[in-house]
Amino acid sequence: MTIEKLSDELISYGKEQKMQDMYLYLLNEQAIIYFRKNAQLFKYKELSYEQAQQLISRFKYLGEMDVGEKRKAQLGAISYLIKDYTQRLRLSTVGDYQGNESLVIRFLYNLKQEKPTYFFPQDAELIQQKIQKERGLYLFSGPTGSGKTTLMYHIAQYTKGQVITIEDPVEIEEPKFLQLQTNEKIQQTYDQLIKLSLRHRPDLLIIGEIRDQLTAKAAIRAALTGHTVLATVHAKGVLETKGRLLDLVGSQTELGDCLNGVIYQQLFLDSRKESRALLAYEFFTGELEQRQWTKAYAQAQKEGLLGIEKKT
Repeated sequence: MTIEKLSDELISYGKEQKMQDMYLYLLNEQAIIYFRKNAQLFKYKELSYEQAQQLISRFKYLGEMDVGEKRKAQLGAISYLIKDYTQRLRLSTVGDYQGNESLVIRFLYNLKQEKPTYFFPQDAELIQQKIQKERGLYLFSGPTGSGKTTLMYHIAQYTKGQVITIEDPVEIEEPKFLQLQTNEKIQQTYDQLIKLSLRHRPDLLIIGEIRDQLTAKAAIRAALTGHTVLATVHAKGVLETKGRLLDLVGSQTELGDCLNGVIYQQLFLDSRKESRALLAYEFFTGELEQRQWTKAYAQAQKEGLLGIEKKT
């Protein structure tokens, strides 16, 4: 089997089975391919060392990554054509101390395919209503792969007017939105793209991740100038999310003037072993709306909705 056919087989399988990730690990002189779905890791097949290297090189080339660089971590994204269908993929490679590379492929789906389900749908509805009602900054947090971007996109689709997204890379393709992607080689950083996007006067701005002080301050400026801004922050809960942003900006005043709400999301398997999101949140404007994480989890447990926790 050629490397082209092998890569087609892998992406076709991942798409048909609605897999979330594919892993290719080089171990000694052999390589193993795994797929992940709903916390379950499936061993798919073993490859020779040579096949694995060729497969990694192919995806790096398609993702416009540096094929010759095997030491440092690299990121890429591609639209992979399979027959009459295009599958969006996010790529990540890194080499170990011996120079052996590993490859992770995240399967990305468009907004029509991404249909988040929640243990308590009324929580998602309330969040959507609050964000549509009042402009300002809303922070989303949770483990990697917990559906933060999906939730933000679903909220954004109800916005009347222009939606601009800034990501690294674009994870969900939505032709109705103006989607921008960071590129440090040409100084297209998060903070630079936020400044640029404000000239377009968006009705809603999505920031893929606030990871440094410059991005945090740019997001706050955007919210203070009357825009609705949705952004993700890596933190372990509602209170920790607010604290994390405060650590980055160092000032309570500006943050307090624009921060309207914090939403925390985590995925679990339900009693049918299907992935669902459990939400906690706190809003700081208008009527106090709050749902503590421990209470949301306890309610799901009491009603017998939880299955096995989804590790992310």
